[in-house]
Amino acid sequence: MNFKKIAKIVAIIVALVSLAAAVYVAVKKLTAKKEPEYFDDNEFFECDNEIEIVDVSEEAKAEKAEEEPKKKAAPKKKSAPKKKASENK
Repeated sequence: MNFKKIAKIVAIIVALVSLAAAVYVAVKKLTAKKEPEYFDDNEFFECDNEIEIVDVSEEAKAEKAEEEPKKKAAPKKKSAPKKKASENK
């Protein structure tokens, strides 16, 4: 037996073992029992819910309304003139 033949046999054995390991890991992953994920309340920040209320004056509302650009209506499509029944013949 020469070195090339021994190297081929070892390579085949390594390939078969790695293939078996890949199948084993895939089956384990697919059939794994799903466990629920629990969260600790200390992981989240606390919210004070202190919302600042700001009164907007009537002048500010009017200025804002003037700043908004008015949208133009889309141009109407012109339909082709209808042909008379006598012209179709």
